[in-house]
Amino acid sequence: MSLSKGIKVPRNRGEEFRKALVELGLFDQGHRIKSDEDHVYLPIGCLDEEKVKRHFPLGEFEVIEAEFLEKERQVSAEDILGRPLHFEMVGDIAIVDSENAEKEASVLMRVHKHINTVIAPQGPVEGEFRTRRFRHVAGESKTVTLHKEHGLLYKVDLEGAYFTPRLGTERLRVAQQVLPNQVVLDMFAGVGPFAFLMAKRGARVIAMDKNPIAVRYMRANAVLNRLESVEILEGDASDLARQYERKADHVIMNLPHSAHQFLDTAIRTAKNGGTVHYYSISPEDDLYGQDSAFIEEASKKVGADFQVLYEGVVRSYAPRRYNVVIDFKVIWE
Repeated sequence: MSLSKGIKVPRNRGEEFRKALVELGLFDQGHRIKSDEDHVYLPIGCLDEEKVKRHFPLGEFEVIEAEFLEKERQVSAEDILGRPLHFEMVGDIAIVDSENAEKEASVLMRVHKHINTVIAPQGPVEGEFRTRRFRHVAGESKTVTLHKEHGLLYKVDLEGAYFTPRLGTERLRVAQQVLPNQVVLDMFAGVGPFAFLMAKRGARVIAMDKNPIAVRYMRANAVLNRLESVEILEGDASDLARQYERKADHVIMNLPHSAHQFLDTAIRTAKNGGTVHYYSISPEDDLYGQDSAFIEEASKKVGADFQVLYEGVVRSYAPRRYNVVIDFKVIWE
């Protein structure tokens, strides 16, 4: 056993860091994680420190060298195909977006026994409710599944309401800023992954969505997770949010293609010193500039000032385009 590179993180943040490292392609899958009473030690193949810092602006990690036990070598889907295989898991459904979907599906179901269904998108996210159509590729023909994230369960219909597990790390980052009894307004809640994680932390959450299918599943998920501190509303955020003017400690704006159209409404709902978590899809050469201008314009429109607290890349979205977040504090004179 030889020394290998790793990172040392607080034990209660181990899984959060592990998932982020996997998503960033930095986690060493060939070695086992180590831990003690206070810390978790995660093996890494290499470390892009700036990438990690973008995901963990409020957390701490330490680069170390340690002896990590090697895992028993198992045949992977990549071994069989002879190339990298990219897919997304929601519950027991794998989503592949490839011209070789049938071949990849066969390999995935052979290697990963927990996969019961493989589907492929038939087009981009589109329409008023930002949904996507899929075609059945292998296994059981379905788009409804039960997904577990951060100790919570979500029943979701992938064709009826948008959901991606790739935001799991970002959802946890925001939730860790929320304190018990604070008021959170989730303007585009979907099936509830942001809202319920914050309710679990003791916040009073108002979750709204325009998509009736998303709202139906969100209500079912509230019951499933025994969360009674979530007020669920169906309708347009521009109309529903008006009744919460200057009441929210945190405002979630996870509608990255068009959130800028709702900025003045979101700012009005924030308390003095409240935080707005704003999401967008931005080009590589202007990650935050255009959206900062939108925030400044909306703030002036409603008579507020603002202070940027954090800017970060959440995930890659398309070639040279990224899903980004800007956290900003609203200041009322």
